[in-house]
Amino acid sequence: MKSNKVKYNFGKQGIFMIFYSGLLVYFMTGLTVDGLNIIVPGFSALKGWNQNQLLSIATPASIGALILTSFWGFIVNKVGLKLATTIAMFASSISIFLFAHSINVYMYGIMETLMITFINCFSVICGYAMIANWFPKKKGIVLGFTTMGMNFASATIPALLTAFSKLIDKNGNIIHALNTFALIIFVLGILNQLFIKVTPEEAGVYPDNEPTDIECSDSSEAAISNNTRLGYLEALLSGKIWILGIAYGLAGMGTVGIMSQLIPYLSGNRGFTVERAILTMSIAAIIGVVGSYLWGVIDQKWGTKFASQVFGIWYAAGIAFLIAPGGKTTLMIGIFMIGIGIGGTGNFPPSMTTLCYGRYDFATAFSVVNMIMGVIRSAAFVVLGLVRGATGSTETAYMVFLVLSILSSVMISFAKTEEDVAVQLKSNSMNLEVNKEIS
Repeated sequence: MKSNKVKYNFGKQGIFMIFYSGLLVYFMTGLTVDGLNIIVPGFSALKGWNQNQLLSIATPASIGALILTSFWGFIVNKVGLKLATTIAMFASSISIFLFAHSINVYMYGIMETLMITFINCFSVICGYAMIANWFPKKKGIVLGFTTMGMNFASATIPALLTAFSKLIDKNGNIIHALNTFALIIFVLGILNQLFIKVTPEEAGVYPDNEPTDIECSDSSEAAISNNTRLGYLEALLSGKIWILGIAYGLAGMGTVGIMSQLIPYLSGNRGFTVERAILTMSIAAIIGVVGSYLWGVIDQKWGTKFASQVFGIWYAAGIAFLIAPGGKTTLMIGIFMIGIGIGGTGNFPPSMTTLCYGRYDFATAFSVVNMIMGVIRSAAFVVLGLVRGATGSTETAYMVFLVLSILSSVMISFAKTEEDVAVQLKSNSMNLEVNKEIS
């Protein structure tokens, strides 16, 4: 297997873009996933609404947002990446503000859907598109650093929401916290439009910070828009995109299914106190920061497809250790492996999409991949409910996720990348030469 040298010469402006993209996914994970631990009870206490009802709204809101987000690649192609990012930031800021001031549960659900939609638009669709533009060859290791923002969000957003809620009211008011984040993102939108360079050429530097021959010497935002080849309908009907979406969706089911119920599993099945279970989950999230980097190195050194295959097997093995009967040694090994695994969850889908579709078609391709992947990932809760309801066993549900993780590793093998095509063409050319010599 070919091994590539991992290079860290990103350049000053490249390093800034890595931090910037990490900040964007920080908001995504923090406000649309982990922040719900504070937002939902905060609304329940303030408005007197049923907490379980508010929590149940998150699933249809997330699925609806994924479908709406899938169209943002079309917007990027029409108005350009920078303006599309700015529009999404302004729209998400307004959505967060209106979400904070919801007057009933119906408005809460609608505004939560729009909030999740536009945050995903500027962070996942646009943020990863910037990475694809800046680092088309170093995307693996760069995404390893960028996705650390997700893990940092898990560790800090709940505390920030709690602190911001007490800025004006010492007793805490979730509206103040959400208003603060709405203002931060609105200001970020202004700064994005004024100062951010969405391609390295606009900043006067080379992609990957190296003068290599990639796709096209002119990679300005206008050139990328003009050279876009993939239409939205074509992407939606592409077998390759469905393979990527389903494969990474199955992997995502494992990560969501395990992590969403890790605290109840440890406290209810393995004898942990709730406090110790929460601490264990926090440690797993911290381990995930290291995992993000390690998976990025594997991606960069041995290729995205291979890294994705290893990831599926690794995570399956982690689940096996987690649920294995016996002492705490196997359990701790499982938690460590799960922690390393969650660090790679966000790395591979954008990296593989970049590998398959390049800079020009990334926004359109990934918007559809992300939709398919997200909808399948959301089914983790359905699997948990059905399997536990039928068997009464969390371990059995976890075994289903183990099988799905292996299946994702197998499925990704069928995704044809540009490298696969190049190898096949080279092989066909060599065979043709041999046949000519024989004849």
